[in-house]
Amino acid sequence: MIVVKIGGSMADNAANLASDIASLVSSGEKVVLVHGGGPQVTALEKAVGREPAYIYSKEGFKSRHTDGQTMQNFVMAVGGGVNSSLVRTLRKSGVNAVGVSGSSGIVFAKRKILVSVENGKERMVRDDYSGKIARIDSAPLLALLERGFVPTVAPIALGEEFEALNVDGDRAAAAIAAKLSASRLILFTDVEGFFANFPNDLVSRATGSEIPEFQKKAAAGMKRKLVATSEALLGGVPEVIICCGTREKPATSALAGGGTHFTK
Repeated sequence: MIVVKIGGSMADNAANLASDIASLVSSGEKVVLVHGGGPQVTALEKAVGREPAYIYSKEGFKSRHTDGQTMQNFVMAVGGGVNSSLVRTLRKSGVNAVGVSGSSGIVFAKRKILVSVENGKERMVRDDYSGKIARIDSAPLLALLERGFVPTVAPIALGEEFEALNVDGDRAAAAIAAKLSASRLILFTDVEGFFANFPNDLVSRATGSEIPEFQKKAAAGMKRKLVATSEALLGGVPEVIICCGTREKPATSALAGGGTHFTK
């Protein structure tokens, strides 16, 4: 079983990936696809006259400030628009895809109180609907997989008060991969993998023990993928691949050795 994570920008142009997944499924591979939708949320926010806001943590992570209205837009853009579009693209390539939201009893999370660092000062953010993943219920995904479907999951979690929560797509994919005992997790990005000295010195193979040192050199987006990689490995996933999703046959390329391959 393989869990694949793509970003929102890749979801808008997923024909290559869709045909690649069709080939994997026809060869007998079980696939779960998790997607993001950042660009689509930003576009919707601006279309309704809202300027997207972001929170910067002291660890250097950038995340969307997801207040109540933004969360509603997130559900519409990611759980509706991106998910539906992606399922149609997969179906066109012959993939028996089914779109589901993580909040449909799959991804459960606890709402976070975030701390934002602004001009060197810390500020509590209490109106944010971001969540920390608490657990994954694999039963709905396994039921779909056993019937030959490809679950296509939007990273929206169900909170303790049954509210919708925004969770990081990479970390959701890592948690799902661990729960399903997947053989591989593929995290697609817009670069070839992790570079020791970006844009030079692509690291082809590495172990989980090297991740803390890699994080010191990584940009914010790659930092997040490295966190997800570490969580997946600790959760029992044998191999995590960070690789480019814009090439032809991106999944086949990753499985053939492309990108950066992490093992324990």
